[in-house]
Amino acid sequence: MEIPERLHELIEQLGQAIMRAMAEDSQSRNLARLIQEEGFDVALMVEATVALHRRSPEEEASDGPSPLVPPSPPDDEEDSWSDEDRAFLRRFKISLD
Repeated sequence: MEIPERLHELIEQLGQAIMRAMAEDSQSRNLARLIQEEGFDVALMVEATVALHRRSPEEEASDGPSPLVPPSPPDDEEDSWSDEDRAFLRRFKISLD
């Protein structure tokens, strides 16, 4: 899927906003200071995976949940995790069991 330039710019802005939020978070700053007090330099590298799925016209017309909040799976659907979801969770050592 080719990403339109405008969407690419928005994704870049999202990454910058996330980094800015972490830099401005007082708990993050305090923890970095404590690590430095132990004699270590701190460098933070964040890897984010952005998954884009085009919504259908019906989904765009409805007032569904925020795009940052994944929809809840139906009660009768036991395994609604995609391969991408599973890979993302494995990177953080999160088990679905």
